[in-house]
Amino acid sequence: MYKSLLLPTDGSEAAEKGVREGLRLAKALGARVAFLHALEPLGPRLLLGPETLPYYQALLEDLRRAGLQALDRATRLAEELGVPFEAHLLEGRAAEAILEAAQGHDLIVMGSHGRTGLDQVLLGSVALEVVRRSAKPVLVVPYRRL
Repeated sequence: MYKSLLLPTDGSEAAEKGVREGLRLAKALGARVAFLHALEPLGPRLLLGPETLPYYQALLEDLRRAGLQALDRATRLAEELGVPFEAHLLEGRAAEAILEAAQGHDLIVMGSHGRTGLDQVLLGSVALEVVRRSAKPVLVVPYRRL
C-alpha cells in the first residue's frame, strides 16, 4: 500500500516527533523513506541580500548547517531502525518543496506545532498548507509540549 513515505523535517521537536512516527510506520510497512529539509528564502533579495545585509552569506551557511544537522538526526534514526532512506536539502518555501517532492511518494508524514490564533497567522502553518493542497495522503502527527 504505502511503499515510499516522505518525512519533512525542520529540526524542531514537533518535526522530529513526525519523523519518529513516520519511521515506525515505514518499519511496520516495509517501506522506504525520504527525508526533506527546505531552506526557506530569507526575504526579497532587494531587502535581504549580500548587498544590504553584510552577514547574509554567514546566515545562509548557518541555516544550511542546521538543515544538514536535522537531516543527520533523521538518518541516524532510520539507520537504527533499519529503514532504507534518502535525504534531501532543498531551497524554497517548505510547503512548496514538500508538495513537489510528494509526487514521488505514497504518503507524507509530518509533525505539526499545533499553533493557533495569532501564532498561526504570524508564523503560518506548513502542515496546514500541505494538507489543504496535497494530492497525496498526509498523516499529521500533533505535537504537544507538556
